[in-house]
Amino acid sequence: MESCTDRTQVCPDCGWPEEEIYQVVSRHPTSTGMVVYTRCACGRLQVRSLSLPGGRGGAQR
Repeated sequence: MESCTDRTQVCPDCGWPEEEIYQVVSRHPTSTGMVVYTRCACGRLQVRSLSLPGGRGGAQR
């Protein structure tokens, strides 16, 4: 990922700001939170790993 002068992450192909999700393709829960597949305005597929408070990771019995 490239950075602008204000530290905003952008798509290396088209410069679309990463924080502005164009399309969510799918979401999948994991033991520590969630994996989200998103698509940029130019069509580039991105994978995001999100840690969620109270994730299922620590509560296994």
